[in-house]
Amino acid sequence: MKSDLTIENEVATILKSASSSKIVLAVSGGIDSMVLLHLLKKFSTKFEVAHCNFNLRGEESEKDYLFVKKISLQNDIVFNGTKFETQSFAKQNGISIQMAARDLRYKWFNEIIQNKKLDLLVTAHHKDDQIETLLLNLFRGKGNFSWEGMHVFQNKIVRPLLNFSKQELIAYAIENKIEWREDSSNEKSEYQRNYLRNELIPQLAKQFPSLENNLLQFAEINKYNNSILRRFINQKKKELCKIEGAFLKINCDLLKHEDDPEMLLFHLIHSYGFNLENCIQLLQSVNSSGKKFFSKNYIALIDRKNILIKKSEVKNNPSIIIGDSFNSVTYNDYLFQFSEIKNQQIELKTNLKSIALIDKALITEQLEIRTYREGDYFHPLGMSGKKLLSDFFIDEKINDFLKTEIPLLCCDGKIIWVAGFRLDDRFKVTENTTSILRVELSVANS
Repeated sequence: MKSDLTIENEVATILKSASSSKIVLAVSGGIDSMVLLHLLKKFSTKFEVAHCNFNLRGEESEKDYLFVKKISLQNDIVFNGTKFETQSFAKQNGISIQMAARDLRYKWFNEIIQNKKLDLLVTAHHKDDQIETLLLNLFRGKGNFSWEGMHVFQNKIVRPLLNFSKQELIAYAIENKIEWREDSSNEKSEYQRNYLRNELIPQLAKQFPSLENNLLQFAEINKYNNSILRRFINQKKKELCKIEGAFLKINCDLLKHEDDPEMLLFHLIHSYGFNLENCIQLLQSVNSSGKKFFSKNYIALIDRKNILIKKSEVKNNPSIIIGDSFNSVTYNDYLFQFSEIKNQQIELKTNLKSIALIDKALITEQLEIRTYREGDYFHPLGMSGKKLLSDFFIDEKINDFLKTEIPLLCCDGKIIWVAGFRLDDRFKVTENTTSILRVELSVANS
């Protein structure tokens, strides 16, 4: 770290690189964010303020909210404030209070940036926060990419105070007569970060006087090492992975020939929330097609020597009813185009899976488009009997991810067309057909 930089020089240099950006500053009312508010104002930076009341300290939280609002209005700064029921959110999601507060505030910050078309979020993280973050990530087993700590510039977040300690900020605040509010909860060690700050780090520093500098050097070394590792992983992603629709596909036949495939798989998918133990189990299960593994937000599926990764959010696929006047309709990512052809003025046979030719006289009810339901069956074209749709998907090598997305054209509870794959034999065009409904499937907006 450079010892000759003053707070004002450092912050001025960082803000200069973001001078054309529209900024929102996260302000808690504590000394760190109030110093940063003072500096942004000093350098005539245009910015808005965002303050969260987490309702964790009763009247004290409300006073923080009113304090930040008052300072903002006194200085003609746009104030954005919100209040959260943090304890309820933490309980509902099975997470800690600290994690709940983090999730809530960053979600809200992103909403402000999007809704107001702003560019950057500026936060008051400082050197002490960096040290605490490094230790937390280390103790939580988050992996080497987290050991490089926070960056001054990271995506849409800027941290101008990251190179300065809390003591330097206190000295600057006193010298410049900056108002701030103390958060009494910082003195309590029931939260992990507070425990590190109040108890563990002071004890470690007694035994290891260079602890803080060593940790910061550790972070710098990891930044360099990780830049090399990222290039390697990106190359392996090109060799082993493909994006197919909404999921990532990893070729296990190629992966197993790599040195330490379990560790490589971890680096390929850890950003999806899977840990090393998950990766070991995935590779041990590579012959168990259909087996699934779950992280917080994603599903990993074993599919014929491949691993497929997909977001686990439940996709809302309600059915839609098509009116009597056939034209076109969009369902999820698919466009259905309907046209009526009289007197068989068309070649009855087509090899295009994207086109279905249907005897219109057999459509006795309104058409419906929906997706797969357990127990679905149809009569595949060319077969005399019925077949479970789940068995048809297996025969067609359609994995569990795709089968819930393929649209089905139905009438009166019967599947007419597994769109893009097979027509139902009961609705086919014959020599006796007088009116043909032609349906063409394509990707919407393609």
